[in-house]
Amino acid sequence: MEDKEYQKKELKDIFSAASLAPVFKSNPKHCIGKFADLIPYISYGDVMNYKFIIRGRPIGDEINTFDDKEREIIAEYDSLESLVNDGWRLD
Repeated sequence: MEDKEYQKKELKDIFSAASLAPVFKSNPKHCIGKFADLIPYISYGDVMNYKFIIRGRPIGDEINTFDDKEREIIAEYDSLESLVNDGWRLD
């Protein structure tokens, strides 16, 4: 399975099961400047509401797989496909 297809499948599974707040690898397009030292993720609240918003969690914050804090937005998308096509990959 191609990487983009794999990413979309995994994210669809996460969203449909509302199983966790997914964490992403750093995206060189977006994780620069003020976002360079943040861990990109989608908050659990956004997963529950089918919102495709990448937020930044400070490194060193407690890891919580159901993190629902509405932290600063790094990027926002209208679909999972747009998110994956922009280079985001699950960690």
